[in-house]
Amino acid sequence: MNESVVESRVDARVVPAAADRIRVTVTGRDRPGITAAIAAAVARCSCEILSVRQVCVRRRLTLMFELLVENAPPQQSIFRDLLLVSKQIGVSVDFSLLPGVVSRASSEHARPVSEQYVITAIAADSITPAFLVDLGYKLQERQFVLESVNKLSQHRLGCIELVVSSPASSSVSDIQQFRSEMFVIGRNYATDVAVQKENLTRKSKRLVVMDMDSTLIQQEVIDELARYAGKFEAVQEITHRAMAGELDFKSSLHKRVECLKGTPASVIQQVIDHLVYTSGAYHLVHTLKRLGYKLAVISGGFTPIAQHVRQTLGLDYAYANQLEIGPDSCFTGRTIGPIVDAQRKADLLMAIAQQEQVELEQTICIGDGANDLPMLSIAGLGIAFNAKPAVQERAAFRLNRQGLDSVLYFLGIPEAEQIQLRGNDVATQARQKPVAKNSKRAFDQS
Repeated sequence: MNESVVESRVDARVVPAAADRIRVTVTGRDRPGITAAIAAAVARCSCEILSVRQVCVRRRLTLMFELLVENAPPQQSIFRDLLLVSKQIGVSVDFSLLPGVVSRASSEHARPVSEQYVITAIAADSITPAFLVDLGYKLQERQFVLESVNKLSQHRLGCIELVVSSPASSSVSDIQQFRSEMFVIGRNYATDVAVQKENLTRKSKRLVVMDMDSTLIQQEVIDELARYAGKFEAVQEITHRAMAGELDFKSSLHKRVECLKGTPASVIQQVIDHLVYTSGAYHLVHTLKRLGYKLAVISGGFTPIAQHVRQTLGLDYAYANQLEIGPDSCFTGRTIGPIVDAQRKADLLMAIAQQEQVELEQTICIGDGANDLPMLSIAGLGIAFNAKPAVQERAAFRLNRQGLDSVLYFLGIPEAEQIQLRGNDVATQARQKPVAKNSKRAFDQS
């Protein structure tokens, strides 16, 4: 799998009167005009194309047609014409008669239609043969049919995308169970596995909402504020318990903010000056913006930092909690306005989607804490990013990679196209020169 696999497939739904189904397989060195020449021969014989698939690996072409052919004379004609054309264009052609005769009468009693799913596997280093073996056994056990495999990573086998067809009898609970099984297999091989239904909305997402602390940035902002207030250990303990779901977020936030009472508000700028952005955050945001996405940060942190992140990354929306500042320019230990807790995060996602006239199925949410779960659960693609174990267990999709831009693989965007979309992002990024005195780098330079 050192080269990408290019595949196209079109399926017909309506079948005419009694006819035979024939599979035509064409192989040879890829060059312009092969598909057109074969299709022209099919058209001359008035055959109906039920399915077409083309795969090209290292310039070696395999082209498959499934045809519906009227009995006797047209069959003889299509065989003769295709053999002649294949000789003229220098390819090999093979025929096989598929079992069963298709009739209009039988098509009137339609059987349940199987669904297609995309399985995306992303490894920390390279996908191992052992992982592929276990994946293959699981597909066989679940009676999934493997339709195609596509390598998305550019060099090592870091990411592959498989298209599979489920049994027609599969239920929603069957697919949920399959997702859980894939999570366990992936965890055993340090490989993230996402199972998404293959439909129009998978690649037509339009809105991305992200958590800020430990997602877009590597720090927990309130911990950093507490560091300057001399209350770091007390606040950090409360933060960890809240993010793990052991404490109610709203009450834990009030307790942590109380620890900041009397701290000069100027420490906010010190936190901003030392922000460390998550690897891949810049590339993810700017790639999505070039594709026309709207982007938002919704944080249980605080407004000045969230607004700075919005401006720095070029996001469209930012929502967070507002700290109250007294006449002495110090924190009062209280917040102003509604608390951005788990439910408010979900409500804000719905509000932004409505504002942008985007269906929830076309939204992506990324977060790491228990307070992110409600918005992750209602998004079309809700990703737990380097999340706590309890959060990963409850999330439908998980990503445990260093780079946030690995999210692009879930959208089916190959690494080569990601690099193309970045364009001059590295140069633009360097010109912004964010300050990060105690970090290796403020933005990833990969």
